[in-house]
Amino acid sequence: MSFSFAAGIVVYVLLPSEPSWQLLSVILLALSGFAFLEHRRRGLTPFVLLALAFWAGGTLSAIRSAYVETPRLAHEMTVDLSGRVLERLVRPNGVRLVVGVETVNDLSVNDVDFPARIRIRVPREASAAIGNKVQVRGRLFPPAGPVTPGGYDFSFHAYFSQIGATGFSFGEPLVVKEDEAAFALRMAALVQSLRDSLAARIRTDLGNAPEAALAVALLVGDRGAISERDQEDLRAAGLAHILAISGLHMALFAGGAYAAVLFLLSLFSPLSLRQPIHKFAAASALFAAIFYLLVSGGAIATQRSFLMIALVFLGILVGRRGLTVRSVALAALLLLATAPERLFHPGFQMSFAAVICLVAVYEAWRDRSGQGVAPGSFQSDWKARLARAAGKWLLGLLVTALVAGTATGIIAAHHFGRVAPLGVVGNMLGMPVFSLLVMPMGVLAFVLMPFGLAALPLSVMAFGLRLLLQIATFVAELDGGGGVIARITAIEMLAFVTSLFAFLLFRGKARIMAVLPFALGMGLVQVSSPPDVQIAASGHRIAVRDQSGNLKWSGRQETFQTESWYQAEGVSRSRIKSHKIKSPQFECDKLGCVAEAYARMQAFRDAGEPVRPLRIALTKTQEALDQDCRYADLIVSDLIVSSRCSAPLVFDTRLRQNRGAISLWLSVMPRESTPFSPEGSAAGDYNGGSGLTGITRIEFAIEKVPRPWHRQGTVTRASLR
Repeated sequence: MSFSFAAGIVVYVLLPSEPSWQLLSVILLALSGFAFLEHRRRGLTPFVLLALAFWAGGTLSAIRSAYVETPRLAHEMTVDLSGRVLERLVRPNGVRLVVGVETVNDLSVNDVDFPARIRIRVPREASAAIGNKVQVRGRLFPPAGPVTPGGYDFSFHAYFSQIGATGFSFGEPLVVKEDEAAFALRMAALVQSLRDSLAARIRTDLGNAPEAALAVALLVGDRGAISERDQEDLRAAGLAHILAISGLHMALFAGGAYAAVLFLLSLFSPLSLRQPIHKFAAASALFAAIFYLLVSGGAIATQRSFLMIALVFLGILVGRRGLTVRSVALAALLLLATAPERLFHPGFQMSFAAVICLVAVYEAWRDRSGQGVAPGSFQSDWKARLARAAGKWLLGLLVTALVAGTATGIIAAHHFGRVAPLGVVGNMLGMPVFSLLVMPMGVLAFVLMPFGLAALPLSVMAFGLRLLLQIATFVAELDGGGGVIARITAIEMLAFVTSLFAFLLFRGKARIMAVLPFALGMGLVQVSSPPDVQIAASGHRIAVRDQSGNLKWSGRQETFQTESWYQAEGVSRSRIKSHKIKSPQFECDKLGCVAEAYARMQAFRDAGEPVRPLRIALTKTQEALDQDCRYADLIVSDLIVSSRCSAPLVFDTRLRQNRGAISLWLSVMPRESTPFSPEGSAAGDYNGGSGLTGITRIEFAIEKVPRPWHRQGTVTRASLR
């Protein structure tokens, strides 16, 4: 049912235009009425239930999109604004504040068309905290769209967070003493103050060492102080998952609380003999889990872990087993019903993919182990039992690393263009240290901190983290490439994940069905290829292939856009600089630049066979535009280009503003052929050489009919007067 609900969300996002949420709601009510009558007459069939869940997923997504809609900027502008700090995010390059806007340019936000929330980068030393009212002057921009077609889309996440503008401040924001904030905001400020206090205590005891940054990340959920080098080593070793506060962290914290309370209550014989002390312990552990959810920041993986552990302890309270595939599905359904956009968050996908696969594997393992217990097998001596327990624990660690690593690796290959090929080695070496030393000492430090006795367990925890970092560095050095691969597409990821789920969740001969999506995924990987030309949504940043098939980029320095282009290529960040484009493939003057683009397949042709490249003009001035219209195959410009321009293809500022970033695929064609034309007619007269490079496929980052999160903003300078 949860899978069907998720499928409805996916179909909604993929629709070519926005549906009517009112109509979808009416149909959902009708389907619900039909399902109720069907249930009364002869019981619900699986088909009816799945259809209802599918439609509910799409309907709730449409309702959510309509509910969160807020004004957004149409263009960049400088404004003076005031408002309440809703979130404070610490990053290595500064602090980002999410501000609930109250006034802009001395006008009430209720009287003008302006975003309800903005995200603004302020100096690191800024003292503004959650709940403070601040005044700030800043430069704001519309939320950035997808960096590449099918790539990371900040505007999607900003839309559902009701963030209508981003930017930076001119100096520190001024904290204004005003009336108290709303109750919910005061509670959020209180929780943040507690988190900051805990982080400060940890840093006081451990100093500014790398272990202190990791300890703060594990116990408080603040990763801002972890160095990029340490994060890269942990990723390459397959240990980056320890930074996401999830199942193991929550199980150790809440499970430790359960064991401690159960032990204390068992010391009182009258109580333990007459009362269900295991239920009292479960209730205490539930409160401990809530506390840890709050102080750890409440990320998506943490929310999933909390729901899972809560179901386990609720199962103890009502006398039922809580940890099953059904409970995982219920947790996913609860999270998606409240915010369907979570489905597209990498943390949600990786967390649930891993736990679904692990629960399925261990349920099958438990069933098989239960059938294979021989009479008298528990009567062996303690040494044999200890050896058997240790062997089972190591086998469980290996299975966990393989299963969870496979599930998360598929998703990481799509979102980040990387896997951890030695992740099993990293987890086999690092997870015993983490689970037996680091987290138990962290939980103990939490318990002893109010009494001022946390220094000793924190020191032991720091020793374990130091050892963990050494393991991560060792494994990362074994894998010199860091697991960087060419990024797989969303369809390929879906095919591989479906195959994995089918293999682990189905029973008996039905598992053979896993071959079909796996074969589909492998086929798509074989036939797919990265674009030959990448064009940014604005400016003159492009990337084109040279005659050897290597992608070369233009620009003064690397940007997030550049990194995204090379994720699709499987090129690590350390090698991007070596791919900078040079003359004669790229020539510039004060009027603009000209680039030559070749097809990737050109690298497999005879090196002596001449090929006519695609000539791309990056036009900067009107003076150069007339000439580029006559001689260029493709014009990319921030100018408005007249329809009288005779160039075969033009991507001017209007088109790029509406359609965003652009990717092109090229082919080497015979001389008599004609290259791609969006109108379907001949795109120009190509002469010279025995072949020419033509455009065979174009993808835009934004749909022709934009969805709500891609629509142009309505807030202009004129609307603020």
